Amino acid sequence: MRPYSCNPMVRTQFAPSSRRFSNPGFPQTNRPGFTNQLVSTRPSANILRKESGFDIQLAIPGLTKDQVKIEFHENQLIISATPNEQDNQPKMIRKEFNYEGFKRSFRLHKNADTNTISASFHQGLLTIHVPDMEKTITKINIQ
Repeated sequence: MRPYSCNPMVRTQFAPSSRRFSNPGFPQTNRPGFTNQLVSTRPSANILRKESGFDIQLAIPGLTKDQVKIEFHENQLIISATPNEQDNQPKMIRKEFNYEGFKRSFRLHKNADTNTISASFHQGLLTIHVPDMEKTITKINIQ
C-alpha cells in the first residue's frame, strides 16, 4: 500500500499534462460535472446536541433570510435558497464558493417535535432548533 495514494479522479486536476496522454483509463476534464476549479455550492453545517433537542447551523454568507426557505417533508428537513437573477454579475477570476442556489436536507430523528421547530438568522449563520418531544409516562393500573 502506498501511503500517498488516493482516488485517481480526485488527483486528476493536479496531474501534469503529459500524464493525460499516458493514462487513458482516467479521462481528465471531459467527464460531465468535472471542472478544473472546484466550487463549493453546499454550505457547511454544524449539528449540536443540546438537552432540549438539536441545533443545526448553516454558514450562508451573503444571503438574506428572505432568500432562504425551510420546509419539512416526510421526516426530512429541507433547507434551500434561490439564486438572485442579476444580469450584470461581475466576472470572476477565481470562484471557490457559491451559496446563492443550494439545497440541503437532514433526516430528523423519531423523537423530534416537528410542530415547534424554530429558526434564527444572524450574520450569515442560520440556526434551526429542533426540539425533542416531551416524554410521556403512561401509568398502568394493575387489576
